[in-house]
Amino acid sequence: MEFVPPKKTRLYHEIVTQIQNLIKQGLLKPGDKLPSERELTEKLKVSRTTVREALRVLEILGYIDIKAGEGAFIKEVTIENIIEPLKAAFSVEKKLILDLIDVREVIEVETARRAAVNASESDLKDIENTILEGIKDTEEGGIGLSGDDSFHLSIARASKNQVFELIMILIGDLLTKCKEATLKIPGQPLKTINDHKKIYQAIKERNLKKSASLMKKHLSKAKKNILSHFVCDKENIEDGAIDAYSDDF
Repeated sequence: MEFVPPKKTRLYHEIVTQIQNLIKQGLLKPGDKLPSERELTEKLKVSRTTVREALRVLEILGYIDIKAGEGAFIKEVTIENIIEPLKAAFSVEKKLILDLIDVREVIEVETARRAAVNASESDLKDIENTILEGIKDTEEGGIGLSGDDSFHLSIARASKNQVFELIMILIGDLLTKCKEATLKIPGQPLKTINDHKKIYQAIKERNLKKSASLMKKHLSKAKKNILSHFVCDKENIEDGAIDAYSDDF
């Protein structure tokens, strides 16, 4: 395996990309140990500071595990590895939460429309079961969070697009705290379940326009709740961000 000296201004970024590519090509596998900082410095012809920056980024992204006194080891890349550092970013950056809510609406309206076209009988049963899960949870004193997550994920799965499904897994994890708090609003779990029932029925009826429209209305209400409870501290958000995200209320 050959390491190539980087040429760009952001040297550490090119080193990160190079190691990522070696992992994708299978030349670096989970458990493999990277050369030491000194060896990488010599091979890549950069400073040790640049190498350390690159290794730090790779660690944050979940590609490597740095063990004190032992070195850097390649980790198995999983969805959890990718989600964890993003969770940290979203927990402190409210503007990112606003952007994520916006992306969620765009994507989920489309997944509902596609589910109305592509959902199999098995998919429809899965969606129905998530509603029953939410009902059972609320009857037992819960807030229906698990059923809510499963409902949206099952629709993404029914769209028959794996990328949509992966995105929904990511979004679900990143917005967990927001959704948990909004579902604690008195009466909200029942309202959410009623929305889910309507969306499910429209998908079952293969009504593309209605499925998309009902999902948009459902997410608009959810967005309003999240904005009210989490991101209305205008001092920590770019000027106008709240107004821009509140146009449909």
